[in-house]
Amino acid sequence: MPELLLFAWDHSTQSSPSPSQAQLAALPKRFDLITWQADGWKWGADELSHPWFRLLAWPDADPNELNVLMSPLLPDVDVNMQPTTYRQYRGFHVDMTRINVPARGMTWFSDTMRAMPQLLLPKGSMPTLTVATVTVARAPLALPGVIPV
Repeated sequence: MPELLLFAWDHSTQSSPSPSQAQLAALPKRFDLITWQADGWKWGADELSHPWFRLLAWPDADPNELNVLMSPLLPDVDVNMQPTTYRQYRGFHVDMTRINVPARGMTWFSDTMRAMPQLLLPKGSMPTLTVATVTVARAPLALPGVIPV
């Protein structure tokens, strides 16, 4: 059963001072998959209690689909091989606001007090909830002063 460590913090609105555009591109964003581990992984105190993280035990998640969520978004380059967009921490994220995510999932994700350190989605309980149905590609972030091609 895969256990997902998701990022819950939004640096653009919750960090002070606000990071620059370049820093925001490099940092994990809300709903990013930081890592995933097989069932039984011994998570540390920070993963279980820090307000920036959420642990989701998802037995129906396909490990191959989870691996896709671990890839960065590489920058676009122009004809001279100069970047026109920022490299981002992840190219895809899990969208917890999708219609097929149960309401208790979003409530759990939004709980900064971490009353429940881990959410378990029972195996087979939501056949329409797959990694593919909640995976969203990140939009590229253009470098300032560069006209994308």
